[in-house]
Amino acid sequence: MRLGVSTLLFSSRHIVDAVREIASLGHQRIELFCELPGLDVDTVTDDTIQRLAGLADEYELEYSIHPPLVNTAALDEGERAVAIHKYRATLALAGRLDIRDMVIHSGQKPCMQVDVGESRELARRTLRAVGETARNVGVRLLLENTGWHEHAILGAPGDLLELAEAACPPDTGILLDTGHAVLQHFDVVGCARLWLPRLAQVHAHDNAGQFDEHLPLGEGVIDWSSLIGLLVGAGWDGVFMLELGTGDDASRRLADSLDLVARCAGTGCAGR
Repeated sequence: MRLGVSTLLFSSRHIVDAVREIASLGHQRIELFCELPGLDVDTVTDDTIQRLAGLADEYELEYSIHPPLVNTAALDEGERAVAIHKYRATLALAGRLDIRDMVIHSGQKPCMQVDVGESRELARRTLRAVGETARNVGVRLLLENTGWHEHAILGAPGDLLELAEAACPPDTGILLDTGHAVLQHFDVVGCARLWLPRLAQVHAHDNAGQFDEHLPLGEGVIDWSSLIGLLVGAGWDGVFMLELGTGDDASRRLADSLDLVARCAGTGCAGR
């Protein structure tokens, strides 16, 4: 498997500074998170795009991109139109930076009055609209498991595969978010095993089972040895993206997580 780092780790910094910091630590696969300062998809400047492109050339970086946080299954038609616009604007940004993979969320129930079936249909409409644009610009979508507790629209891991089959382009990959899986009461290793034929990326972070804390690996309840052992044993060639939250000592949090990955994987990881 191949290792990557999300700019969420430095979410209070300008996107260019976050990328430079991660690249200077020796990491070449970097997820650009569009909630960071400087990367608003509607206001990002040509200068920022040029600087990101320059860093990619200087450090031989491979970017993927995470759109702004919107609800794919929004009930309000106007809110859903905004979500589609944000996704399409992110696709346009991906095109300018020669990015080939974009995360897209499976969605969540907007309120208790909306049932799961209706929420899934709303998500399908959004995914079909965005999927058509993604096909046209040559960007692969990575469908991520989202929504938990009272907002859950995925009742079982197989529901994510059904959503991908029903609403996404054929080349859409599955993205396993480990922390979300815990909150959805899914077995993380079981998800990886079921999704493996389409698994393109893992968002790796930990939590204690109650909140989406984005803790360093090993600080929560996830059995990393079993998960990483499964991926390495299967010869999985996707990206294991460390999506850690910002902390007082971000570099140490990242280093500790990488050490755990190395212990669990042996020699099964490809570079940084």
